[in-house]
Amino acid sequence: MKIVMAATESAPFVKVGGLGDVMGALPKELVELGHEVMVLLPKYNLIPEKYEEEFSFNREIEFLFKYDKKKCGIYDYELNGVRYVFLEHDAYFKRDRVYGHTDDAERYAFFNRAALLVMQELNFKADILHVHDWHAAMLPFLVREDEQYKKFNEQIKTMLTIHNLFYQGPYSREVFLSNYEMDERYFDEGMVEWNGKFNMMKTGLLYADLITTVSPSYRDEILTEKYGENLHPLLQERQADFIGIVNGIDTAAYNPASDLMIEKEYDHTSMEEKAANKRALQKKFELPVRGDIPLLTMVSRLSRQKGIDVLMETLPEILGKSDVQFLLLGTGEEKNEQFFRKLAEDYPKKVGIYIGFDEALAHLMYAGADIFLMPSHFEPCGLSQMVSMRYGTIPVANKTGGLKDTIEEYNENNRTGTGFLSDFSQGEPFSEALQRALSLYSKPEHWETIKHNGMTSDFSWAHSAKEYAKEYERIVRG
Repeated sequence: MKIVMAATESAPFVKVGGLGDVMGALPKELVELGHEVMVLLPKYNLIPEKYEEEFSFNREIEFLFKYDKKKCGIYDYELNGVRYVFLEHDAYFKRDRVYGHTDDAERYAFFNRAALLVMQELNFKADILHVHDWHAAMLPFLVREDEQYKKFNEQIKTMLTIHNLFYQGPYSREVFLSNYEMDERYFDEGMVEWNGKFNMMKTGLLYADLITTVSPSYRDEILTEKYGENLHPLLQERQADFIGIVNGIDTAAYNPASDLMIEKEYDHTSMEEKAANKRALQKKFELPVRGDIPLLTMVSRLSRQKGIDVLMETLPEILGKSDVQFLLLGTGEEKNEQFFRKLAEDYPKKVGIYIGFDEALAHLMYAGADIFLMPSHFEPCGLSQMVSMRYGTIPVANKTGGLKDTIEEYNENNRTGTGFLSDFSQGEPFSEALQRALSLYSKPEHWETIKHNGMTSDFSWAHSAKEYAKEYERIVRG
């Protein structure tokens, strides 16, 4: 099949979160299965020069947008058999960050319109248009309702993947009318409106032929009022066309046996080498170099979703009563950053903090830690738990979304399982799951088994890509 994917980030070019990881891995797996894949992305100035200097200029198009003529440069790049097409318009994409601008609605309206015009200009008649999150969610609407795109795309089928339903792109009626120049009846009759606002995610959910999200459990959760972010009534209406496919991880990028970012490479047959990474990590954060105590880590956005409030309750008690160390890599809300800075001041021999992000340091933390913490209140899929298990670091997490689907509670009797789970929905606190983990740390026969179970689990994209391909074929056949 011929597949077009449209998204606003993709590793290795520009990555903000899990969406970037997915877009870096899924297309190349689909190519491995024999499909032709073109990925449409904004050409940000944040793309590393080593890639950008290899882009080839294809052509420039000009089109009417917001009642004015706008130019869009088209650049090509091939990686792992995937054709990446970058759309250039400096006024929208030459910025200091990807998201969070006051004109995001306009920027991504331009991207949506340009994407469809580029498909026509390059004469890429796709079987599937697979769009990701709210930024690209207007595409299924445009190919069905906008006359300038309908004829070229009359046979195309559309899929929308929800990576995080919390982010929906809600804006005013005027934003819809000015950015899309469509008849106001689309708002007034409810096609693009939700709760009195123009809602880009809602529009995609209404128009896409198939809706997916990034784990089966998150799919079930967002059908409910508690997790549905006020869109659950629409999702319930469309649940026959709504499935969950769990994400994978890029097992080439995250491979402790060949990872040049860590201190010492290892695999499940040489786990003793993992200790060198723990020592390197302790030295880097100027903590006592000790192999006999559990080293806990977290690599995360510092937001409530990620359970930072839970750690604020749990960590001071654990650090005060137990012989453990804790390291954090992340950035987020100022009050949360301040909490961790203060924690490091209170426990200088036990706590190390790095506010910001560093890819190499993240890899070392996956490799050098004993326990990885993920007390998320909700987690569409989560990748860190799968990466940590691949590196023999045991996850302690809350039983929600993709964490529930990818971590199996360890069973001491039959020695199955890969981690430890709390269950906030049943009133089970995170501290209890963490204590279960800590209690087994001093029992090597169990601890080594859990590490081995995690390292030998299959978290590759191969299985998930086959599921996507199967769904593509199903909707194409109708």
